[in-house]
Amino acid sequence: METGLTWQSYPPEKLLVERFHISTGFHPGQRDIIEQLVHGKRILAIQRTAWGKSLCYQIASLYYPHLTIVFSPLKALMRDQCQRCNTVYAIPSAIVSSDFSEEENQATMEQVVAGNFKLLFIAPERLDNAGWQKYVIRMRISMIVIDEAHCISTWGHDFRPHYRRIVRLLSALPKNVPILALTATANKRVEQDVLQQIGEVTQVVRGTMQRPNLHLNVETLIGDQEKLSYLAEILPYYPGTGIIYTATKSSAEMLATFLIQRGINADYYHAGREDTVRQDIEQKLMSNQYKVVCSTNALGMGIDKPDVRFVIHYHIPVSPIHYYQEMGRAGRDRKVSWCILLYDPTDVTIQEYFIRNERPEGKYYDVVLSLLRMNAQGLRESNLMLTTGLSQKATRTILADLEEQRFIEHNPKSRTYTAISRLGQMDFSAYDEVRLQKLQELSNIQNYVQCDTCYMEYLTTYLGDEPGSHCRQCGRCRKTNFPPVTPSRRIQGTVAYFLEEGFLPRIEKRPEHEAGWSLSFHGNSRTGRLV
Repeated sequence: METGLTWQSYPPEKLLVERFHISTGFHPGQRDIIEQLVHGKRILAIQRTAWGKSLCYQIASLYYPHLTIVFSPLKALMRDQCQRCNTVYAIPSAIVSSDFSEEENQATMEQVVAGNFKLLFIAPERLDNAGWQKYVIRMRISMIVIDEAHCISTWGHDFRPHYRRIVRLLSALPKNVPILALTATANKRVEQDVLQQIGEVTQVVRGTMQRPNLHLNVETLIGDQEKLSYLAEILPYYPGTGIIYTATKSSAEMLATFLIQRGINADYYHAGREDTVRQDIEQKLMSNQYKVVCSTNALGMGIDKPDVRFVIHYHIPVSPIHYYQEMGRAGRDRKVSWCILLYDPTDVTIQEYFIRNERPEGKYYDVVLSLLRMNAQGLRESNLMLTTGLSQKATRTILADLEEQRFIEHNPKSRTYTAISRLGQMDFSAYDEVRLQKLQELSNIQNYVQCDTCYMEYLTTYLGDEPGSHCRQCGRCRKTNFPPVTPSRRIQGTVAYFLEEGFLPRIEKRPEHEAGWSLSFHGNSRTGRLV
């Protein structure tokens, strides 16, 4: 593997053309970020979707002799970026994730320690793994990248407790190790929280959030009858491939079933499908084998397809930030693309339900803490899940909150949690404040729908841009871009029949376990539903 290049003999402009096959030059700010990283600086880059944030660390990594670790929240995103680095950019890269067995991950880590890779993509959850603890102390780390850095903030739209583990790693590194935190969706409050986590000395590079090639519009449609009729009428006329986002898994399945019956090549994607099925859908989407994929937000950040020509939201998203993130999948090649939100006021109740039930009830915190206090040797996350019946997400949320308030501590080596002897009760006031903030954000996306000014200006101002920049092409700025759509009676009749007779939710047949001992539980291994 090549050692680090020198800035003088191989300037980034030369790398951009010869290694990354980009002849149009850097976006404003990209070269500066790369140069700052090469000089060992810490940077929080807040740039619009499709700006080319990944390019900054990919190029910067080539100037360092050793490893760049990239923390990323989604396996789909890691797979896509790792494959591109290996096959297109000739940057030796690897992934450590639950897609692979422990033996495969350990073999990869041995190769990492041996210096055979420039980039290592890994999820923050792996920081709890005993194998990681064994190998990380042997790694020669040149740079750390935190992708989707808003996940580190409790105020971020996609807070993930395990992102806080990264902070511990950063504190153990020399101060001259460069750090790049990347996000497209951090308002001022999230920005300050991220800075507090990764270090106040971090330089903030904030760019405009404008996406000039995206045409935004809102269609007010009531119920599945009107929405499906609208989609059946317009989808055949949209060029290329697109994504339709839904708020629920069942809606994604229903929508895909309807489109397939209409002769449209479609599929559905959500976290409930097997990993192998999701990977197959991702590959087919990337190679344009679908007209449309109907998905929950599981595909929100996990795909970097340059030529998505349209993104449609079947339900109102939970916030303007979520909407900007998901619509940002469209037009990453800078060509004209379409982003439509189908608005039914009653859909707001779906998102309200998710917000109010995002954190477990207080009684479950008491249950988990009591179990830990009764087991002095500590318990693993898996033990707590099996004993309480709580989901992995709920268990992780409770453990992260208890650890943050110093009721418990985590032992990375044994992967156990133990109770700390202290008085007092959990303080839920901060979490209540976050819930109220998210309800306000839901109100803000309703304001977007009802605003009488430029749709793009509303979103970009919300994300920190100065007001006053009209896009001149959205449904508010230029209504002629979105002529009225009146579905034919034939289509309306087809939809009515489908909703009444043609669609029954598909319940997968699954083997039922007999009573007895379990060899494993789902999530601890790659065995899936069967052991």
